[in-house]
Amino acid sequence: MKFFVERVCISMLIVFFLPVLFVSCKKEKKQVDDAPLVITPLVRPSGISTGVAVTKIIGTSGGTIRSADGSLLIVIPAGALDINTTITVEPITNTNIAGIGSAFRLTPHGKIFSKPVTIIWAWAAHADSIGLLQTLGLAYQMDDGVWKFTGADSFDANNKTVSFSTTHFSDWSLMNRISLTPYKASIDVGDKQTINALVFTEVDMDDLLVPLVNHPDGPYNDSGYPVGTPAPLPYRFIKSWKLTGAGSIAEISKHAVKYQSPASVNGTTSATVTLQLNTPIPGTFLLVSNITIMGDGWIELSIDGGSPIRFPASPVVKMGTQYILSNPEDEGGGHFLLTWNGGLGSHAFDLDAGGTRFHFLTGINEGYNSMYIPGANMPPQASEGNVNIIKLSAGKAEGAFNISNVGVGDKFKPEATAQGKFSARLFIP
Repeated sequence: MKFFVERVCISMLIVFFLPVLFVSCKKEKKQVDDAPLVITPLVRPSGISTGVAVTKIIGTSGGTIRSADGSLLIVIPAGALDINTTITVEPITNTNIAGIGSAFRLTPHGKIFSKPVTIIWAWAAHADSIGLLQTLGLAYQMDDGVWKFTGADSFDANNKTVSFSTTHFSDWSLMNRISLTPYKASIDVGDKQTINALVFTEVDMDDLLVPLVNHPDGPYNDSGYPVGTPAPLPYRFIKSWKLTGAGSIAEISKHAVKYQSPASVNGTTSATVTLQLNTPIPGTFLLVSNITIMGDGWIELSIDGGSPIRFPASPVVKMGTQYILSNPEDEGGGHFLLTWNGGLGSHAFDLDAGGTRFHFLTGINEGYNSMYIPGANMPPQASEGNVNIIKLSAGKAEGAFNISNVGVGDKFKPEATAQGKFSARLFIP
């Protein structure tokens, strides 16, 4: 009997302590996952002007001023200024590593307003790169060169704007504190793409989706976080990954997956990689990366050194000694044509109908050509540059092109440059 009672007591002790042990193990793992996130603030250069500055004198009665492109509106209330002040809004390059679109320089710098002014930013033009609206906000560049994410006071879903109130001017940028990178990509069939969940500021679970705003009756010291070198999004924010569309994904780590495109597609197709977040409030919150798979191939084009655009390519067709590359149905915003005469190697542009030519036509009497007219009553000349063909085998054509003195419009004025590369199927009748 004594032996039986001892065994019962030992069993009860084990049962009592097991939950404690399990809880302790879980707690220890959570502590590892929830280690403090450290973002090292990143010093960035000042932006340079990229367009027309708008200037307006605003006095004690307040007023508004809008950027030249209409995307930024500043609302200055009555009493914010004590004298007539010259207010300027100027577009600049965005040096915020998490920045979206153009940044703006608001001057006078260092001016402290007696009442907070409201910055209203329209984001519709950048809808494909915004990501999660609840983590979208504004940032400004501090005197030490570090950008500071301040979040947003409010969102207007109908007008697609985000706003923030501040008592000072600086260089301001739209940004998202967390995102999937890349948020969009174009890849070939059979290729792989790593997708990472990154965070650009320190972040607490409690304020992940809560605006980082100051109390309207309190001091406006622009609460927020310095923007730094991105770090993997902490595990505690990550719930699940999902793929919609062609291909497959494999988890590399909790905060990264590798997408594998299918071995073949008909034309082009797309896939969407989605990360569902763990959040402190009810609801479904998603980060998205959109992948385009180029079945027949792709063309990448940059005009005047701008950001390249990538769009589908039709197969390269060989007609005699000439090769012809184009895009289907004006994908990419215009009709693209690139021809060259000969095989591998470099081919200079010329004026021959069956030679090496380029055009990208964006409308009636609008577009770019590989010929130009240098002056009045002067004959057209071939643009300087060449097409460099690096592959014409195994059913593939690959190469690059670089053109200066590109003729613009129906007057063929030499006012542009064009650069690009391509990879497409090769069809030889």
